[in-house]
Amino acid sequence: MKQLILVMSLFFITQGIYANEEYLSWQKIEKEFEKLNLNTKALSHVQCFFSEHENTVFRKKVSFDDSGLNRCSGDSSITIDSKRIFAIIDYTKDSDEKRMYLVDRLTGKITPMAVAHGRFKAGFLNPRVSFLKNSVSKSRYYSNEMNSNAPSSGFFIAGIKYDGKFKQSLTLHGLEESINDNACERAVVIHKHLLVSNNRAYVLSSGCPMVSRKNIDQVINALRSKEDINGNVEKNGGLVFIYGEREKNWPQLSCPGSFNL
Repeated sequence: MKQLILVMSLFFITQGIYANEEYLSWQKIEKEFEKLNLNTKALSHVQCFFSEHENTVFRKKVSFDDSGLNRCSGDSSITIDSKRIFAIIDYTKDSDEKRMYLVDRLTGKITPMAVAHGRFKAGFLNPRVSFLKNSVSKSRYYSNEMNSNAPSSGFFIAGIKYDGKFKQSLTLHGLEESINDNACERAVVIHKHLLVSNNRAYVLSSGCPMVSRKNIDQVINALRSKEDINGNVEKNGGLVFIYGEREKNWPQLSCPGSFNL
């Protein structure tokens, strides 16, 4: 019993320390990116976003589906409530690289991993690869259209965790009008896939960022929203930034998204 009390005391003390500490400077985080040879320009856009939109209230597309999941329902406004950990997905890199990274702003820990991207247009069982705009290795084309099977880029806020076709999945709410705001309705979610390892992706998705079975729990737990016992969102999730062809042309330290405000 004494050991349990001691462990709980240390836990709350640690939580208190973390709650009172300030996040690392962006310069320190950038140095960690440089050590791992990660995309510092993509990081600069995230820095801009937190600087300009940390407390912005965005309009969220709300809809109901007939599956009973209601992952796109709830409040029509959304903010970044979970600011400590964010994710960058760098789709300008090939799929045989660790191009998704979780970043902890408090500790500076960066967790790189492989991630798959969407095929764009061709059906899941369509063997005619010529119909695919994206190859397994490269993601060049993006879309916000329903049934496009394409990746979307830009800024997202993570939503609820739910059990879908691929079991545990993480909802994404796109913040940019006509760029990614159909993400939730399109069921563009983060989920696992057998053909994605920690080091590379061997498969295309129907638009979803797919990670390995090893990494899915860590990703979801780091970014998901928090719900009450009735399933109502009490705290929105973390930022997810997908860096693609559009974002590659943005100036350093800018975030000129077409935001739903």
